[in-house]
Amino acid sequence: MKSINKYIFLLFIISWSCTDDFDEINTNPNAYNDLDPSFQLAKVQLDLSGRREETWRYDLGITSSMIQHFSGSWWCQHGAQYRVVEQSHWYSLWEESYPRDAKNIQSIIDITSGDPTKVNINSAARIMKVLIYSKITDLYGDIPYTQAVKGFTDGILTPAYDQQADIYADFFKELEEAVAAFDDNQETMSSDLFFSGDLDKWRRFGNSLRLRLGFRLTKVDITEAETQVRAAIAGGLMQSNDDNAIMLHSDFSYTSTENRGNGRSQVFNASDNSEGFRLTNTLVDYLKGTGDPRLSVYGGTYTAPKGAAGRLDVSEHLQEGIVHGALWWNLWSDYGDLYDSDANYVAYIPHINKYMQPSDYVTANDAPYFHLTYAEVEMFLTEAAARGWTTDAATHWANGVRAGMQHVALYPGSPAITDTQITDFLTANPLPAAVADQIRVANEQLWVIYYLNGTEAYANYRRSGYPELVPFTNVEWYYSGTDGVMPRRFFYPEFEAQNNPVNYADAISRIGGSNNILTPVWWDVQ
Repeated sequence: MKSINKYIFLLFIISWSCTDDFDEINTNPNAYNDLDPSFQLAKVQLDLSGRREETWRYDLGITSSMIQHFSGSWWCQHGAQYRVVEQSHWYSLWEESYPRDAKNIQSIIDITSGDPTKVNINSAARIMKVLIYSKITDLYGDIPYTQAVKGFTDGILTPAYDQQADIYADFFKELEEAVAAFDDNQETMSSDLFFSGDLDKWRRFGNSLRLRLGFRLTKVDITEAETQVRAAIAGGLMQSNDDNAIMLHSDFSYTSTENRGNGRSQVFNASDNSEGFRLTNTLVDYLKGTGDPRLSVYGGTYTAPKGAAGRLDVSEHLQEGIVHGALWWNLWSDYGDLYDSDANYVAYIPHINKYMQPSDYVTANDAPYFHLTYAEVEMFLTEAAARGWTTDAATHWANGVRAGMQHVALYPGSPAITDTQITDFLTANPLPAAVADQIRVANEQLWVIYYLNGTEAYANYRRSGYPELVPFTNVEWYYSGTDGVMPRRFFYPEFEAQNNPVNYADAISRIGGSNNILTPVWWDVQ
């Protein structure tokens, strides 16, 4: 880990010394080809999970809250209560990803295209492009894609909005071609922070991303979904936790130019109250009901803020989730005196500390971020087997559970979940016999695996319908902003109506003429 941190520190110095070059891409064509694509790739990988501000808004405040992982924070009004308190929060991903992530990844592709010695970084960038744009389109629907971030290269300042069906078709083409193009005889990627240039892992990542996106189509085009899932399986998927697409962050606190620390952790550490974020009763009760040992890794109950004198971790004695949609000051009442199972006094628990917070493990600034995991792959294969697209659902189920419980040991200081605990869970929660129930539990497990990855949890919920969430209606004086109907997409940015009016109007016309968060995206057939 020390060598990784030393490398990331060196990368920080080099990449941020070139900040002006990155900003210059849209204005100075001569600067474009001077960028080092290997460091651009590393910068993109860090930025995807190392940026606090947009993560605070689109993920923790909206998707993770809408999917009922979190509530409590003032920021959760958007997602947990379906309210538009500040509309800009709903387009924070768009506002940051296009000029930063999409621009840099397109730059890598353009710089390296046509150079056979650069085929590996070119292929990796094409896969990363799909990862970046899949998040954007899954939240917004039709988006600028084919003509996006081509201001100076092609003079396109007002890009058309591609239809999501066409975007997905290109995703599959790009993933197939990129995976096939990797060449063990050409240059490796010296600054790859995901897989350290391991091409086999990149191939498995590309196919596993294809698997994820193939399943997106199960409601809109089941035949194409099966085609893509089968192709992903045939191409070769992640085989163990060693293949996980992870960003290993370093212990850095937030600054506006900092990307080495975990952006989500920096949100939780922005105040001594975890910024108000609490695990919901939906999540806590589900994990307790299945006897899932990840609960003690995901959340903790503490008597005081981090670093306070005399602070106790009382999680083994008190595991309660906040009512979904409630803010931390709602339904006010102290828990009171807390006793252990032998009736020994432990501590007095005031209201502010009685609900589980994101644990010290997951809120460490050097906590890893999981983009796509072997556990996720195995749960998709469980569903694929249930649908008859592959075989042996029970084995995939067990593999997915085991992998998901083992990979959380990467959180700093987290206790490893033992083989005995995993075996006990599998004994108590065997894969059901009925096909419909197999699909249900596989997607419920995906919801658990996607903790701290709200955008994927939200996308897969809309795709699968699991877990079966009770929509928010009201708590005390707070009421749903949509009469209890969960939003199905994000708002397009208001500035698009001014800066790109013709193409914006065309996109709006395809969703009923209104920039409405209740209108589903293409693959989310109602």
